[in-house]
Amino acid sequence: MPLLSRLRRLFSPSAGPSGLAEIARSTTVLETCPIRPVSAPRASALSHPERNPFRDWESMPVTVRQYALRDVVLDQSLMTLLHAGYPVTETAYVQDPEAVRNLKLRPADLIRCAPFKGITASCVDHWASNFYHWVAHTVPTLHVLSQAGRPVRLVLPEHMHPWQFETLELFGLSGDAHIRLQQGRQYAFKTLDYITFVNGSADFAVSDLSRAAYARLRQAAGAAMKPTGRRLYIERGSSANRHVPNEAELAEGLGKLGFERVHPETLSLSEQIRLFSDAGMVMGMLGAGMANIAWCQPGTLVYELVPSHHINPCFAAMATQGGLKYWADVFETGAVQENHTDDAAIPLPVGEILDRVRELVALLPNA
Repeated sequence: MPLLSRLRRLFSPSAGPSGLAEIARSTTVLETCPIRPVSAPRASALSHPERNPFRDWESMPVTVRQYALRDVVLDQSLMTLLHAGYPVTETAYVQDPEAVRNLKLRPADLIRCAPFKGITASCVDHWASNFYHWVAHTVPTLHVLSQAGRPVRLVLPEHMHPWQFETLELFGLSGDAHIRLQQGRQYAFKTLDYITFVNGSADFAVSDLSRAAYARLRQAAGAAMKPTGRRLYIERGSSANRHVPNEAELAEGLGKLGFERVHPETLSLSEQIRLFSDAGMVMGMLGAGMANIAWCQPGTLVYELVPSHHINPCFAAMATQGGLKYWADVFETGAVQENHTDDAAIPLPVGEILDRVRELVALLPNA
């Protein structure tokens, strides 16, 4: 198609918005994720099972697809695709619906991407710097793309953490061809692949592809084949969100029960993978650091503290996916509104939590 015709198509709105399936030149079903019940330890051995909001939880049935798209524009600020002048709402991961509805093509901000002999693929959402989002959305996407048998050009954020570059190295996807998104710009692609891990649709599913991606990184990072049973507590410390006023008291009590206080953000990706693959039990509060349970080996016991203002089953799903034993307890925070950022106004019930930890530890092999 001549350049002028392509430009007219790009900036001429169609009769209305379209979905990924409608605008794809081809669609590949990568996997169908079944319903699975949460893999819990023996609830009969635990007091107050009603504190666990996920004790009867089941994963979502989801189909993961790879779409080969044509003539799309990626808006960097919302990390949402547009086609024929309209936003493709399936790609607007947890965005304000009004902001998505008002999203328009901005010719002054447009960068037209050169053709590429291989696959060009979007692989991040708008929270690309968050470790959970990278592990849950980007890592399985990279796993799929790295096995395509063709050169891969990734669409990546402008600013990346060392652990993100390390991920690319472990998958063999380092290179100079990748596109680094600039703040506020829009990017026009003649062809672009989009895998639905990126839009979060598999966050509450049990995905064989995700499990294979994590196992592959364990091997690439040189993790031991058999864990030694270390007990790890992921300390939130200076994390930006969801502070609790007396976490140090809890951490001190856990130390007396044999737990190591871990700050994953101080470690390289390979160090995190090796550490968590060596664990027999992992404990932590809902937060990005808990994404490290992806590296745990089957049978590891995970205990999550879930804030009352953000009851999210994403780690119940990740644990079930990995064949881990998972238990959660809600703790009251005093926060009024459901959100993922507010600090807790109420101290943790440290005594009750330590009692629960003792019950769970008693269920460990060779306890």
